[in-house]
Amino acid sequence: MLRMIYARMSYVVKFGDDHSLPFRSTIGLLTGDLASPTLWNIFFSDYQLPLHDDDVQLNGRPVPQAEQANDNLIMSTAFAAFQSKVTWFWNWTTRKRAFASVDKSRWQIYGPLPSVIPQLRLGDLVVKLVPEFKYVGIWFSSVHANMFARHYAIKASKARGVASAVFALKHRIGSLPVREGLVLYKTRIDCFLTSGCELSLDTDTLVTDHVEVQHAFLRCLLGLNSHSLLAVLFTETGLLPVHIRRLLLALERLQYMLSTDPTRIIHDALLDSVALFRDGKCSWATDLAVMLSRLPTLIAVGSDDLLSAHTIDAIMKKIILIVDTDLQRDIDSMVKTHLLRNRVELAMTGLLLGDHNLSVERLRYATRYRHAVLREHRLCRFCRAAIEDEVHALFDCTGTPRLTEFRSQFLEALKSINSGTWDSYMKLSNYNFMLKILPSRKAVALYAKYIYQVLSVFDETPRYLPVAFRIPN
Repeated sequence: MLRMIYARMSYVVKFGDDHSLPFRSTIGLLTGDLASPTLWNIFFSDYQLPLHDDDVQLNGRPVPQAEQANDNLIMSTAFAAFQSKVTWFWNWTTRKRAFASVDKSRWQIYGPLPSVIPQLRLGDLVVKLVPEFKYVGIWFSSVHANMFARHYAIKASKARGVASAVFALKHRIGSLPVREGLVLYKTRIDCFLTSGCELSLDTDTLVTDHVEVQHAFLRCLLGLNSHSLLAVLFTETGLLPVHIRRLLLALERLQYMLSTDPTRIIHDALLDSVALFRDGKCSWATDLAVMLSRLPTLIAVGSDDLLSAHTIDAIMKKIILIVDTDLQRDIDSMVKTHLLRNRVELAMTGLLLGDHNLSVERLRYATRYRHAVLREHRLCRFCRAAIEDEVHALFDCTGTPRLTEFRSQFLEALKSINSGTWDSYMKLSNYNFMLKILPSRKAVALYAKYIYQVLSVFDETPRYLPVAFRIPN
């Protein structure tokens, strides 16, 4: 009947109120027709492998098979039972006049390898034994301590490639605006960094590559160097660290599993995992508890906590609070971030985070050719009259006409757009005036431009280095 239906099936393309003339496919079934899922389910409805004592058990329930459309998975804990199930599947496809592709079929062995590797046969043909295989978008590895190791590596590589492609256009389109950059990150990179996170919980170092890709992208987007502070990457963009985002997505999957019908296999899988956790054995639930225990502020959970949707919701909210508190603690404790006021313009961000070319930062550390310079000796390259820091560069130095000209233009423009802030220039110290102007939304673009102009002037002139701190050749 199915063959007759598909043999006589015709198609019509609809676009708006327009319809094409009916046509028939000359290349077989056109993917996506509305009848396919239902008809396939009917065709597949009698596919039920016979149960065996060696079947995989989830909460006492035998689970010998899994299907995703026409991608079939057969499981067993013993090879003899496994071969018998594969043979049953072959006979079923023959009876149903379906084609089981040996070329597309693979099998794996998990755990210690037997002394003699058996051959799995599908009909008369040998199925290839492989160490790694992708099923429903997830790579599985039987030769690594973490069965998802291959998946981690592939997705991190793809995320890195997309990130590189985003910034490869910089020489053609200029700097990428932060807002648009974050849109690209969320739509084209985040999907790779979070792929499979509901299954592969991050209890080892495999997620390190994902973290490095995220850090590198955000640093490049914000115009920071490769050694900049990590906390500001998230306080300035509103993103979560990737390992935290992966944890939250895993908890969302846990909430979904709790809401499923108890008759479904996924519900038994959850109960089985929690039972193993309760017994102190390795499981998905155990890995989830490990991840929660490694947060900046530990969250300890028991087996009952993982079976309560209300508790899981509270845990997710607590994680957000913990991360926000930890990031703010870093901002509050770092000397470099004393000016930080949640701005993302590149020039302003560099100044506020101490990621600039002024001597107060660049002479802080020793290099191959000089010792670290004491703060009081990090003098301005133009006037040599004071320490070359942010306040001096923006509002004090008169050592070059270009600085005073830019400063006059900035103050004049500021007076026209925000006279209240301009009045403070004559009343406050230069440091306090700099703090005063930072929160001004009216002046933020003007201020960022002025910072860029000032830092450009300093970049064009070699810095002053006292002879006493130079290392002789």
